Amino acid sequence: MTSNSSVAKSQHFDLIMSNYDKYGKKLSIRKFWTDYIIPVEPSIKYLAWKRFVDKLNVEVTHRVENILEKYIDSKVTEAEMEQSSIKNIMAITNATIQDIVARPEILATVPVKERMKWLFSAMKAKDSRMVALTKVQSEKRKTTAYEDMLQAAQYGAVEEADFDEEPEPTRLKEFNKEEL
Repeated sequence: MTSNSSVAKSQHFDLIMSNYDKYGKKLSIRKFWTDYIIPVEPSIKYLAWKRFVDKLNVEVTHRVENILEKYIDSKVTEAEMEQSSIKNIMAITNATIQDIVARPEILATVPVKERMKWLFSAMKAKDSRMVALTKVQSEKRKTTAYEDMLQAAQYGAVEEADFDEEPEPTRLKEFNKEEL
């Protein structure tokens, strides 16, 4: 950010911005100015600092908006990002396993309790994926059933009356008698 403000021209600018990165977002503009700027650079007035921070926040907001626009415009689907993440995770896992196979003493440095924690975390993640997959498949089946029913209704194979009628109680009794 280029600026003609006294803050940007200060010889302590790097220190001020370092402190701002650490503490500035947690403090009010005035509190940061009194605690971190006046002790270092008393020539910077409060209004100059406030204007500088306001411009800085606007610029950061614009940068974030630009990044989001690029992200949205990149047309990368969520499935592609997930697939890419899975590939990266698998590559890291494969490299780690190869290191452990080559040098088994590495595994001995990890406590058994931690290894068991990893095992159960992996099992829990697999179970979670299986539950999600089951839910997706169930939804697909429901959608397919609804689509089939709508298509049948559309072409006359199913009529509204087929769903309105309840079986007659006498027919059920006769049916039950024949079964006995």
